[in-house]
Amino acid sequence: MKIGIIGCGRIASDHLAIYRNLEGAQVVAVSDVDVARAAAFAGRFHIDKVFKSHSDLLSMKNLDFVDICTPPSAHAEIACDSAESGHNVLLEKPMALSTVECDRIIHAVEKHRISLCVCHNQIFFPAIAEARRQIDAGYYSVVSFRTSVRENPDLYSVPAWNTSSTEKGILWEVGCHPAYVQLHILGDVTEVYAAGNKVRYPVFDEFSVLLKTPSRSYGIMEVSWLTGQSEKIYEINCTDGKRAFMVAPPPRASEGYETLVEKAGIAHSSLTSEVKRTFKRFTGKKSLGYFVGHYYLIAAFIESLKAASPSPVTPQDGRKTVRLLECIEKSLDTHTVVSVK
Repeated sequence: MKIGIIGCGRIASDHLAIYRNLEGAQVVAVSDVDVARAAAFAGRFHIDKVFKSHSDLLSMKNLDFVDICTPPSAHAEIACDSAESGHNVLLEKPMALSTVECDRIIHAVEKHRISLCVCHNQIFFPAIAEARRQIDAGYYSVVSFRTSVRENPDLYSVPAWNTSSTEKGILWEVGCHPAYVQLHILGDVTEVYAAGNKVRYPVFDEFSVLLKTPSRSYGIMEVSWLTGQSEKIYEINCTDGKRAFMVAPPPRASEGYETLVEKAGIAHSSLTSEVKRTFKRFTGKKSLGYFVGHYYLIAAFIESLKAASPSPVTPQDGRKTVRLLECIEKSLDTHTVVSVK
Protein backbone atom coordinates (compact mmCIF):
# COMPACT_ATOMS: atom_id res chain seq x y z
CA MET A 1 0.00 0.00 0.00
CA LYS A 2 1.50 3.31 -1.14
CA ILE A 3 0.23 6.24 0.91
CA GLY A 4 0.48 10.02 0.62
CA ILE A 5 0.03 12.20 3.73
CA ILE A 6 -1.49 15.68 3.35
CA GLY A 7 -0.66 17.90 6.32
CA CYS A 8 2.49 17.31 8.37
CA GLY A 9 1.46 18.37 11.87
CA ARG A 10 1.34 16.34 15.06
CA ILE A 11 -1.35 13.85 14.02
CA ALA A 12 0.60 13.02 10.84
CA SER A 13 3.48 11.81 13.02
CA ASP A 14 1.06 9.63 14.98
CA HIS A 15 -0.34 8.11 11.78
CA LEU A 16 3.18 7.52 10.47
CA ALA A 17 3.95 5.47 13.59
CA ILE A 18 0.96 3.25 12.82
CA TYR A 19 2.05 2.70 9.21
CA ARG A 20 5.43 1.55 10.53
CA ASN A 21 3.59 -1.14 12.52
CA LEU A 22 1.56 -2.32 9.51
CA GLU A 23 3.26 -4.76 7.18
CA GLY A 24 3.18 -3.59 3.57
CA ALA A 25 2.15 0.02 4.33
CA GLN A 26 4.57 2.63 2.96
CA VAL A 27 4.28 6.43 3.05
CA VAL A 28 5.90 7.61 -0.19
CA ALA A 29 4.89 11.29 -0.35
CA VAL A 30 3.88 14.20 1.89
CA SER A 31 2.60 17.73 1.39
CA ASP A 32 1.98 20.76 3.57
CA VAL A 33 1.16 24.42 2.98
CA ASP A 34 4.39 25.02 4.92
CA VAL A 35 6.78 23.25 2.57
CA ALA A 36 9.66 23.58 5.04
CA ARG A 37 7.64 21.63 7.59
CA ALA A 38 6.85 19.00 4.94
CA ALA A 39 10.54 18.72 4.06
CA ALA A 40 11.52 18.36 7.73
CA PHE A 41 8.85 15.69 8.21
CA ALA A 42 10.02 13.80 5.12
CA GLY A 43 13.64 13.96 6.24
CA ARG A 44 12.76 12.72 9.71
CA PHE A 45 10.89 9.70 8.36
CA HIS A 46 12.93 9.07 5.19
CA ILE A 47 10.11 9.85 2.74
CA ASP A 48 11.16 10.48 -0.84
CA LYS A 49 8.67 12.95 -2.26
CA VAL A 50 7.73 16.36 -0.82
CA PHE A 51 5.10 18.69 -2.26
CA LYS A 52 4.07 22.24 -1.40
CA SER A 53 0.36 21.66 -2.07
CA HIS A 54 -2.10 18.80 -1.91
CA SER A 55 -2.89 19.33 -5.61
CA ASP A 56 0.71 18.53 -6.51
CA LEU A 57 0.67 15.39 -4.36
CA LEU A 58 -2.61 14.28 -5.97
CA SER A 59 -0.89 14.33 -9.36
CA MET A 60 0.73 11.04 -8.29
CA LYS A 61 -1.34 8.23 -9.75
CA ASN A 62 0.27 5.26 -8.01
CA LEU A 63 -1.08 6.03 -4.51
CA ASP A 64 -3.48 3.53 -2.95
CA PHE A 65 -4.89 6.24 -0.70
CA VAL A 66 -4.18 9.67 0.76
CA ASP A 67 -4.29 10.42 4.48
CA ILE A 68 -5.67 13.91 5.19
CA CYS A 69 -4.21 15.24 8.44
CA THR A 70 -5.01 18.95 8.10
CA PRO A 71 -7.15 21.15 10.37
CA PRO A 72 -10.88 20.43 9.83
CA SER A 73 -11.60 23.65 7.89
CA ALA A 74 -9.56 22.23 4.98
CA HIS A 75 -11.13 18.76 5.01
CA ALA A 76 -13.97 19.33 2.54
CA GLU A 77 -11.86 20.94 -0.18
CA ILE A 78 -9.03 18.42 0.03
CA ALA A 79 -11.32 15.38 0.31
CA CYS A 80 -13.32 16.50 -2.75
CA ASP A 81 -10.13 17.19 -4.72
CA SER A 82 -8.81 13.76 -3.73
CA ALA A 83 -12.01 12.05 -4.87
CA GLU A 84 -11.99 13.95 -8.17
CA SER A 85 -8.42 12.79 -8.81
CA GLY A 86 -9.46 9.18 -8.14
CA HIS A 87 -7.71 8.71 -4.79
CA ASN A 88 -9.16 6.79 -1.87
CA VAL A 89 -9.12 8.78 1.37
CA LEU A 90 -8.44 8.34 5.06
CA LEU A 91 -9.84 11.54 6.61
CA GLU A 92 -9.08 12.76 10.12
CA LYS A 93 -12.01 13.62 12.36
CA PRO A 94 -14.24 15.55 12.37
CA MET A 95 -15.21 14.78 8.79
CA ALA A 96 -15.94 18.48 8.18
CA LEU A 97 -17.25 21.57 9.97
CA SER A 98 -20.86 21.31 8.76
CA THR A 99 -23.29 18.79 7.29
CA VAL A 100 -23.31 20.93 4.13
CA GLU A 101 -19.59 20.26 3.72
CA CYS A 102 -20.16 16.58 4.52
CA ASP A 103 -22.74 16.40 1.75
CA ARG A 104 -20.22 17.87 -0.69
CA ILE A 105 -17.74 15.16 0.26
CA ILE A 106 -20.34 12.39 0.01
CA HIS A 107 -21.38 13.61 -3.44
CA ALA A 108 -17.76 13.59 -4.64
CA VAL A 109 -17.09 10.14 -3.15
CA GLU A 110 -20.15 8.65 -4.81
CA LYS A 111 -19.61 10.42 -8.13
CA HIS A 112 -16.00 9.29 -8.48
CA ARG A 113 -16.51 5.88 -6.83
CA ILE A 114 -13.68 6.09 -4.35
CA SER A 115 -13.57 4.81 -0.77
CA LEU A 116 -13.41 7.24 2.15
CA CYS A 117 -12.86 6.30 5.81
CA VAL A 118 -13.32 8.85 8.61
CA CYS A 119 -10.85 8.46 11.47
CA HIS A 120 -13.26 7.57 14.29
CA ASN A 121 -10.42 5.73 16.01
CA GLN A 122 -11.95 5.35 19.47
CA ILE A 123 -14.64 2.88 18.38
CA PHE A 124 -11.69 0.61 17.52
CA PHE A 125 -10.36 0.64 21.09
CA PRO A 126 -10.53 -3.02 22.16
CA ALA A 127 -12.50 -1.93 25.26
CA ILE A 128 -15.15 -0.13 23.18
CA ALA A 129 -15.29 -2.96 20.62
CA GLU A 130 -15.88 -5.44 23.45
CA ALA A 131 -18.65 -3.27 24.90
CA ARG A 132 -20.36 -3.18 21.50
CA ARG A 133 -20.08 -6.98 21.20
CA GLN A 134 -21.66 -7.45 24.63
CA ILE A 135 -24.51 -5.10 23.73
CA ASP A 136 -25.14 -6.91 20.45
CA ALA A 137 -25.11 -10.26 22.30
CA GLY A 138 -27.73 -9.00 24.74
CA TYR A 139 -25.44 -9.22 27.77
CA TYR A 140 -25.55 -5.45 28.32
CA SER A 141 -28.96 -3.77 28.30
CA VAL A 142 -27.84 -0.14 28.34
CA VAL A 143 -29.77 2.39 30.41
CA SER A 144 -27.11 5.12 30.29
CA PHE A 145 -23.70 5.73 28.75
CA ARG A 146 -21.40 8.39 30.21
CA THR A 147 -18.30 9.70 28.47
CA SER A 148 -16.13 11.96 30.61
CA VAL A 149 -13.09 13.52 28.95
CA ARG A 150 -11.01 15.82 31.15
CA GLU A 151 -7.77 17.15 29.76
CA ASN A 152 -4.91 19.43 30.75
CA PRO A 153 -3.75 20.97 27.46
CA ASP A 154 -0.53 22.08 29.15
CA LEU A 155 0.57 18.42 29.10
CA TYR A 156 0.41 18.23 25.30
CA SER A 157 1.75 20.17 22.33
CA VAL A 158 -1.68 21.51 21.44
CA PRO A 159 -1.76 23.59 18.24
CA ALA A 160 -3.44 26.99 18.57
CA TRP A 161 -6.13 26.10 16.02
CA ASN A 162 -7.56 23.57 18.49
CA THR A 163 -9.08 26.44 20.45
CA SER A 164 -9.89 28.82 17.59
CA SER A 165 -13.46 29.73 16.71
CA THR A 166 -12.54 29.28 13.02
CA GLU A 167 -12.01 25.57 13.64
CA LYS A 168 -15.00 25.49 16.05
CA GLY A 169 -12.87 24.88 19.11
CA ILE A 170 -12.73 22.11 21.65
CA LEU A 171 -16.28 20.88 21.04
CA TRP A 172 -15.34 19.81 17.51
CA GLU A 173 -11.72 18.84 18.13
CA VAL A 174 -12.11 16.96 21.43
CA GLY A 175 -15.88 16.52 21.71
CA CYS A 176 -16.00 14.76 18.35
CA HIS A 177 -14.57 11.61 19.95
CA PRO A 178 -17.22 11.11 22.67
CA ALA A 179 -19.90 12.17 20.17
CA TYR A 180 -19.19 9.34 17.74
CA VAL A 181 -18.61 6.86 20.58
CA GLN A 182 -22.01 7.82 22.03
CA LEU A 183 -23.63 7.16 18.64
CA HIS A 184 -21.74 3.87 18.38
CA ILE A 185 -23.04 2.66 21.75
CA LEU A 186 -26.50 4.28 21.86
CA GLY A 187 -27.47 4.23 18.19
CA ASP A 188 -29.77 7.08 17.22
CA VAL A 189 -29.94 10.30 19.26
CA THR A 190 -33.15 12.34 18.92
CA GLU A 191 -32.60 15.36 21.19
CA VAL A 192 -29.73 17.11 22.95
CA TYR A 193 -29.43 19.64 25.72
CA ALA A 194 -26.04 21.19 26.47
CA ALA A 195 -24.72 23.65 29.04
CA GLY A 196 -21.22 25.01 29.34
CA ASN A 197 -18.83 27.93 29.78
CA LYS A 198 -16.02 29.75 28.01
CA VAL A 199 -13.48 30.08 30.80
CA ARG A 200 -9.89 30.03 29.51
CA TYR A 201 -10.53 30.12 25.79
CA PRO A 202 -12.79 32.03 23.36
CA VAL A 203 -14.68 28.76 22.76
CA PHE A 204 -16.57 26.44 25.12
CA ASP A 205 -13.94 24.66 27.20
CA GLU A 206 -16.16 23.14 29.93
CA PHE A 207 -19.51 21.64 28.97
CA SER A 208 -21.93 18.78 29.57
CA VAL A 209 -24.53 17.30 27.23
CA LEU A 210 -27.61 15.13 27.74
CA LEU A 211 -28.47 12.88 24.79
CA LYS A 212 -31.96 11.44 24.39
CA THR A 213 -32.60 8.34 22.27
CA PRO A 214 -35.82 6.77 20.92
CA SER A 215 -35.46 4.01 23.54
CA ARG A 216 -35.13 4.16 27.33
CA SER A 217 -31.35 4.63 27.17
CA TYR A 218 -29.67 8.03 27.30
CA GLY A 219 -26.20 9.49 27.10
CA ILE A 220 -24.12 11.94 29.12
CA MET A 221 -21.12 13.74 27.61
CA GLU A 222 -18.71 15.71 29.79
CA VAL A 223 -15.73 17.58 28.34
CA SER A 224 -13.34 19.86 30.22
CA TRP A 225 -10.01 21.50 29.44
CA LEU A 226 -9.75 23.06 32.88
CA THR A 227 -8.40 20.13 34.90
CA GLY A 228 -4.92 19.56 36.27
CA GLN A 229 -5.05 15.82 35.62
CA SER A 230 -6.11 14.31 32.30
CA GLU A 231 -8.39 11.28 32.22
CA LYS A 232 -10.99 9.48 30.15
CA ILE A 233 -13.77 7.48 31.79
CA TYR A 234 -16.40 5.80 29.64
CA GLU A 235 -19.10 4.13 31.73
CA ILE A 236 -21.99 1.87 30.72
CA ASN A 237 -24.83 1.37 33.21
CA CYS A 238 -27.25 -1.47 32.56
CA THR A 239 -30.85 -2.16 33.51
CA ASP A 240 -29.82 -5.16 35.65
CA GLY A 241 -27.19 -3.26 37.64
CA LYS A 242 -24.11 -4.19 35.59
CA ARG A 243 -21.51 -1.42 35.24
CA ALA A 244 -18.70 -1.52 32.70
CA PHE A 245 -15.84 0.97 32.43
CA MET A 246 -13.05 2.02 30.15
CA VAL A 247 -10.67 4.28 32.06
CA ALA A 248 -7.39 5.69 30.76
CA PRO A 249 -5.61 8.47 32.64
CA PRO A 250 -2.54 9.55 30.56
CA PRO A 251 0.39 9.46 30.37
CA ARG A 252 0.45 5.98 31.91
CA ALA A 253 -2.22 3.29 32.37
CA SER A 254 -2.63 3.12 28.58
CA GLU A 255 -3.98 -0.38 29.25
CA GLY A 256 -7.38 1.23 29.78
CA TYR A 257 -7.96 1.52 26.05
CA GLU A 258 -7.56 -2.22 25.72
CA THR A 259 -9.51 -3.48 28.72
CA LEU A 260 -13.20 -3.28 29.59
CA VAL A 261 -13.68 -3.55 33.36
CA GLU A 262 -17.00 -4.77 34.71
CA LYS A 263 -17.77 -4.04 38.36
CA ALA A 264 -21.16 -3.48 39.97
CA GLY A 265 -20.08 -1.48 42.99
CA ILE A 266 -16.69 -0.01 42.18
CA ALA A 267 -15.96 3.65 42.91
CA HIS A 268 -14.34 5.83 40.24
CA SER A 269 -11.35 6.39 42.54
CA SER A 270 -10.56 2.65 42.39
CA LEU A 271 -10.83 2.25 38.64
CA THR A 272 -7.18 2.73 37.68
CA SER A 273 -5.91 -0.03 39.97
CA GLU A 274 -8.74 -2.30 38.81
CA VAL A 275 -7.76 -1.76 35.18
CA LYS A 276 -4.14 -2.63 35.96
CA ARG A 277 -5.21 -5.88 37.65
CA THR A 278 -7.31 -6.98 34.69
CA PHE A 279 -5.00 -5.72 31.94
CA LYS A 280 -4.58 -7.86 28.82
CA ARG A 281 -1.70 -6.86 26.56
CA PHE A 282 -2.23 -6.00 22.92
CA THR A 283 -1.77 -9.44 21.36
CA GLY A 284 1.51 -9.95 19.53
CA LYS A 285 2.81 -6.39 19.81
CA LYS A 286 4.04 -3.87 22.31
CA SER A 287 1.05 -1.96 23.67
CA LEU A 288 0.28 1.04 21.45
CA GLY A 289 -1.69 2.77 24.20
CA TYR A 290 -4.09 5.37 22.81
CA PHE A 291 -3.00 4.60 19.25
CA VAL A 292 -4.24 1.03 19.36
CA GLY A 293 -7.51 2.45 18.00
CA HIS A 294 -5.74 4.02 15.04
CA TYR A 295 -3.93 0.73 14.41
CA TYR A 296 -7.12 -1.32 14.13
CA LEU A 297 -8.97 1.36 12.14
CA ILE A 298 -6.22 1.85 9.56
CA ALA A 299 -5.65 -1.89 9.29
CA ALA A 300 -9.38 -2.38 8.67
CA PHE A 301 -9.40 0.38 6.05
CA ILE A 302 -6.49 -1.19 4.19
CA GLU A 303 -8.21 -4.57 4.24
CA SER A 304 -11.42 -2.98 2.92
CA LEU A 305 -9.47 -1.50 0.00
CA LYS A 306 -7.91 -4.85 -0.81
CA ALA A 307 -11.29 -6.58 -0.71
CA ALA A 308 -13.20 -3.72 -2.39
CA SER A 309 -15.59 -3.80 0.58
CA PRO A 310 -17.26 -0.87 2.41
CA SER A 311 -15.12 1.45 4.49
CA PRO A 312 -15.03 0.63 8.24
CA VAL A 313 -16.22 4.20 8.98
CA THR A 314 -18.28 5.50 6.07
CA PRO A 315 -18.85 9.13 5.04
CA GLN A 316 -22.43 8.71 6.27
CA ASP A 317 -21.05 7.77 9.71
CA GLY A 318 -18.92 10.90 9.65
CA ARG A 319 -21.88 13.07 8.66
CA LYS A 320 -24.02 11.68 11.47
CA THR A 321 -21.39 12.74 14.02
CA VAL A 322 -21.06 16.21 12.47
CA ARG A 323 -24.85 16.62 12.66
CA LEU A 324 -24.77 15.74 16.36
CA LEU A 325 -21.98 18.28 16.95
CA GLU A 326 -24.00 20.95 15.14
CA CYS A 327 -26.95 20.30 17.45
CA ILE A 328 -24.78 20.37 20.59
CA GLU A 329 -23.25 23.64 19.43
CA LYS A 330 -26.70 25.13 18.82
CA SER A 331 -27.89 24.01 22.26
CA LEU A 332 -24.85 25.60 23.93
CA ASP A 333 -25.47 28.87 22.09
CA THR A 334 -29.26 29.04 22.56
CA HIS A 335 -29.69 27.29 25.96
CA THR A 336 -32.47 25.16 24.48
CA VAL A 337 -33.25 21.53 23.74
CA VAL A 338 -32.36 20.83 20.10
CA SER A 339 -33.91 18.14 17.94
CA VAL A 340 -31.48 15.96 15.96
CA LYS A 341 -33.15 15.34 12.59
